[in-house]
Amino acid sequence: MTTDAAAHPGIQATTGPALVPVTVPGPATVVAAGCAYADPVWDLTSLSGRPTARWLTIDFSRAPEPVRDDLRHFLYLVLTQDTPLGALERPVSTRTRLSPTSVKALWEDLRPFMDWLADRGTRQLCDLGEEDLRDYSRAVQGAPVTQPTRGRRLFAVTRLWLYAPYLRPQARIIQPFWERDGVAEILGPNQWSPENKTPPIHPATMSALLIWCLRILEDAPVLIARHAITDHPSPDHEEPGELAWVDAETAAHAARSRQLLSTAALILTSYLTGMRADEVLDLRRGCCTPGTRGGYTVRGRTFKSAVLDGRAVPEGLEREHPWVAIKPVADAITAMEQLHQCSLLFPASLFRRHQQTLVAATPPPSNSRGVAIETLTGWANTRAAALGLHHEVIPDDPDGAVSLRRLRRTLAWFIYRRPRGRVALGIQYGHLHAATTDGYGARASTGMRDLFPMEEALALSDTLTTAAATLQEHSTISGPAASRYRGAVEHYRTHYAGVTLSARQAADMARNPALRIYDSPGQVLACCFDPTKALCRRDTPAPSAIATPDLTSCDSRCANIARTGTHIEALRGEVERLHEEISAPATPDPLKPRLARRVERHQAIIDAHQLAGTDD
Repeated sequence: MTTDAAAHPGIQATTGPALVPVTVPGPATVVAAGCAYADPVWDLTSLSGRPTARWLTIDFSRAPEPVRDDLRHFLYLVLTQDTPLGALERPVSTRTRLSPTSVKALWEDLRPFMDWLADRGTRQLCDLGEEDLRDYSRAVQGAPVTQPTRGRRLFAVTRLWLYAPYLRPQARIIQPFWERDGVAEILGPNQWSPENKTPPIHPATMSALLIWCLRILEDAPVLIARHAITDHPSPDHEEPGELAWVDAETAAHAARSRQLLSTAALILTSYLTGMRADEVLDLRRGCCTPGTRGGYTVRGRTFKSAVLDGRAVPEGLEREHPWVAIKPVADAITAMEQLHQCSLLFPASLFRRHQQTLVAATPPPSNSRGVAIETLTGWANTRAAALGLHHEVIPDDPDGAVSLRRLRRTLAWFIYRRPRGRVALGIQYGHLHAATTDGYGARASTGMRDLFPMEEALALSDTLTTAAATLQEHSTISGPAASRYRGAVEHYRTHYAGVTLSARQAADMARNPALRIYDSPGQVLACCFDPTKALCRRDTPAPSAIATPDLTSCDSRCANIARTGTHIEALRGEVERLHEEISAPATPDPLKPRLARRVERHQAIIDAHQLAGTDD
């Protein structure tokens, strides 16, 4: 076969690796377990070590018949050798070797291109000229999809060009013009946002669900004792055989009890550690050990950041830093180790209804986990109704079904939307030493540094947006920090309102001292936090730049206090309530003077606010 560029004029626009002798795999070449090169469908699931990977199939019947073999060869090259990124004239964030999951995504990004080829009746990729690719770019530009999706569809064609030297001459396309001229004219302004679009679980739903999971976990020793395993294979055995339940309950009931316990343990472990779904599902026996400084540590593998020498590692890598866990997590892991003998803590069979045999120690498919969570919710609500605990019913979440992915986002949401959020973070992760807590949000060991900066910025944005609306309705601001409150709102309006933030910008926003406002309804004030002036931080030897106020220990003399009309309305309501309590016959006489002094303090704040409004 001729391999010089002159043999195919279209390749002359290709920069990068020189043309090489082309080798097309034989029909029987093994691509993956049970899958040969010539098969009409490739199932790449066995190549992925991610426990959540499912249905990584590529159906070549969806490719136009004239170019089907060339696209098959292209995908095989993507699977087996590095992408020659050196030919690119612009920086990209893609990896040199794609994981099976990414190869599947690449195939999906090529589908519009394949449909476009079929509509044109294209028989050879080498026949495509620059005007043809401009026509395709216009089709991409007009597609009703997001900008990132458009970018991926264009880069899928770019990747086909990058592999051109390794493909047969008829499959070599010219350099896409957007790699020479830039992609801005096709994609438009960059609208990408690192903001996590996964909706957090509603607090009412999450709180009730957590209560029921903890209750089930408390009953774990009883459940395990009633449904004991009599067949004890070695811990490394992947098929422990049938479970023999020691009581007379039906198999279906036993299976339900096992599933409820397993689902509760899965939810608690996922939520209270912040693990990603594939990380928690890959946990193995013996992963949890007592920490050296209290609490517990959980060791496991990570998959999202598993890269060596620019190549994705589908089977994942051991985390350099273990997760820090609290006792309910350790109890959940212990319960799973006692419930079965599989190497994985959460094998698939635990989440299949009425399954009495623990078969292969494989992770549960995503649909079975979702069904299991729905089953637990339904069971809990039935029990709540039967026991008359209507206030403990788990309400439906307005954003849809509860999932492991949403649990992780919910944890970050709760941490940064509650008073003393950083302290809560420390408690959540079992930190027993205050020195560790303030800086923990930036530590790699949380595994959530991709969520925390953005979540903190979004929480701050919520506060400042509310503050701006409050100022529009009630223009008067009182208190020693009134000018800083106005300044923060104006700074936010000018620099951040309506702006899509990058992760770095979000972190900068969270650290901006001009924006440090914390609303405290319990204390009926807003804290314009300056650590050097904070009376709640008098015991701190050196104020930290990332410290947060203690909103449970506000001092009325603090220079960080500001109050809006909303706060004053709340105080007026409290004054009315106190007057009613003072005049109530049941109020003891010794208590009335104390209540009267509270009225005086509140009224003084109200009067000062009114005076500030007069000055305006």
